[in-house]
Amino acid sequence: MTDSLDTLGLFYRIAHAINASLKLEDTLQAVLCAVHDTLGIRAVVIRLLKPDANTLEVAASIGISQTLLSRMPTLLAEDPVHQHVLSGNTEYVNVTAATDQSRGPISASLAGLIAAEGITGMLAVPLQVRKRRFGALDLYCATECGFSEQTVMLVCAIADMAATAIENALLHTSLLNIARAVTSSLELRQLLDQVLAATVLQMNLKATSVRLLDKSGKRLELVAAHGLSQRYLAKGPIVIAQSALDQRVLAGETVVLFDVAGEPGFQYPEEAKAEGIHSVLAVPLQAKARIVGVMRVYSAQPRGFTPVSKEFLQSVAGIVALAIENARLYQALQARYDDLKLDVSEWYRFLSLG
Repeated sequence: MTDSLDTLGLFYRIAHAINASLKLEDTLQAVLCAVHDTLGIRAVVIRLLKPDANTLEVAASIGISQTLLSRMPTLLAEDPVHQHVLSGNTEYVNVTAATDQSRGPISASLAGLIAAEGITGMLAVPLQVRKRRFGALDLYCATECGFSEQTVMLVCAIADMAATAIENALLHTSLLNIARAVTSSLELRQLLDQVLAATVLQMNLKATSVRLLDKSGKRLELVAAHGLSQRYLAKGPIVIAQSALDQRVLAGETVVLFDVAGEPGFQYPEEAKAEGIHSVLAVPLQAKARIVGVMRVYSAQPRGFTPVSKEFLQSVAGIVALAIENARLYQALQARYDDLKLDVSEWYRFLSLG
């Protein structure tokens, strides 16, 4: 690499490439190719943080073997480089020798694989949108390469553009999946399962749930959940009088609990802690002018939830509420149809006997 890069031209080419599509796969590939080809480096890898907040998975790569990728640590606890990158305490991590033991515990066999790939340096930069770090852009350097200060700053700017493009692609993909789910079935449980799975994926969450008011209006009954253990779901009933969180949501408010363990308005804080839940965002399910329940999303990381996250979940909740109303209407029509068939059958039987 060289410091005499045509920076404006470079930005134009990369921005044009990564914003050319809203498909996630196309966006990831565009980011890889733009960085790899323009900077002339050995390899590029995009890693995204999984909802458990403990694991990074490879979302896309170029110039590096699958053998080496499969041997690299995925748990953050075993990966000091990405621990630093995702902690928010540093702008980037620049390792001048990828085989250096300062990177953390590296086995002799892994060090040999790295050397065999011709890699001598690494630069890891966070992918973040509005201060939320959800992955890393990793650049691997060969012998003839180096990461100068100018190059590092350039890559940080590229990572910010790439993060926005990836988030937009995830949002687009998720909305498409949700729209398909809503139109794919009138069976409420199947429909909700697909919508909740897409929501967890898009918002990089641990889990989500939908609860509806029971006939008495005093409790919230579970209708669907994704990512929660049976142990947590069986913790006990949600009694509205004992849940300040749900009282606020049922009054029409969108509520964020940053740390459920220290929030007096959360009904089961100890169970949530044991489940690995740290933060919660809850929105009302409103059908026309009537609030019929609560949709919650759960994060394993401390998370304040941005206005974009809140608006997205409010939109999803509106779709869920509409789907519930449509499913109920379908069930009511089906019941009326069955009753009508029975009446016709009885009349036919009566006439034939007469």
